[in-house]
Amino acid sequence: MKSVAVIGGGVSGEAAAKLCGIHGIDCAVVSDGAGAVLPDAELYVVSPGVPPAKSPLYQAAERSGKEVVSELEFGCRFWNKPILAVTGTNGKTTTTELTVHLLQQCGVNAAPAGNIGRPLSDLAADPQDTEVAVVEVSSFQLEKVSAFAPLAAVILNFASDHLDRYPGGFAEYCAVKKRIFDHVAFENRIYGLSFADVASRRVTVTNGMLILDGEPFFDLKESDLPGAHNAENCAAAVELCLRFLPETVVRSAQFIAALQSFKRGRHRIETVKVHNDITYIDDSKGTNPAAVLAAIDSCAGQIVILLGGLGKGMDFSPLTTRAHRFRAAVVYGADRERIAAVLQGHCEVVRCGTDFREVVAKSCALAQRGDTVLLSPACASMDMFKNYAERGDLFRSLVAEIVR
Repeated sequence: MKSVAVIGGGVSGEAAAKLCGIHGIDCAVVSDGAGAVLPDAELYVVSPGVPPAKSPLYQAAERSGKEVVSELEFGCRFWNKPILAVTGTNGKTTTTELTVHLLQQCGVNAAPAGNIGRPLSDLAADPQDTEVAVVEVSSFQLEKVSAFAPLAAVILNFASDHLDRYPGGFAEYCAVKKRIFDHVAFENRIYGLSFADVASRRVTVTNGMLILDGEPFFDLKESDLPGAHNAENCAAAVELCLRFLPETVVRSAQFIAALQSFKRGRHRIETVKVHNDITYIDDSKGTNPAAVLAAIDSCAGQIVILLGGLGKGMDFSPLTTRAHRFRAAVVYGADRERIAAVLQGHCEVVRCGTDFREVVAKSCALAQRGDTVLLSPACASMDMFKNYAERGDLFRSLVAEIVR
């Protein structure tokens, strides 16, 4: 291969270009815009943020007759070490981080890649002494894979998300996710606990206890992994480790200690303050209704919930199943009226615009003793913020300022 064109810059595009440079491949990075022209190349690499239906450059590459691949696919072609892969609608980051933590605590040089950590192309360009890549994989990255072949992979769950990207709706979204298994041995295809029993499953959960091969293995009360959704994440991480580590290591005291020492990342059901018997929780990573339901189920008392942002064509109707828990739903951002229309008649709906200070101030004022104020937006953040982390950080700082 002598020439590559990368469509879309950003972190993934820059990583693909870096990998080209390492291997002496001519590379052009192009982005859609006025006057943008697709260069001639032997291979086109598409960044995950480039929407197929809206990108003239993506469409021109498809018409060219040349191969079009995702950055994930491009990176894996230069990565000659094992990959453990994680996808699903919710829980990907926690499962990936936990898997990396467990492996590292057991002496394995594991590195997170994909949607967290570094793009796989960047890791392939500078692998250092990494022994295994644990890759968080989005549906966007799976749209254009052909040789991506993890040693083991997990699909955690399916729920409504990103339906604005898939003309075939939820069925197409699920079919794209399932491509993670295309080159994975049957026994290493792991399904989350939300799926029906499958032959490859070795880890289940009963009454808060991880069960390995039918025997009690680990009490989740000893971990920083509360709630049914985290039980699913933990079970999946242990399953992945069983496919890479000797079983004696997984059953060792060292491994159990690693489960006990893991700490969740930021912005996922994170308590930021408790004041006057009101709990304030940052769940900015709750970017779809299924994630919001998990957050609600982990909260005590009545809830003042902050909902809004970019809805990505999602179905918000599942939120009505928990509306009896809402003291009020404060809706804001680009898709606030869509959310309000779903919840109207099920709970009090308070409409705000795009002033996040106003959103947080109204939410705090509505809360009563014993309540939870929960930022769990059910939407992406890019209408008002750079990303979910910026949204969560601002929520935290505003709560600190307003609640005294």
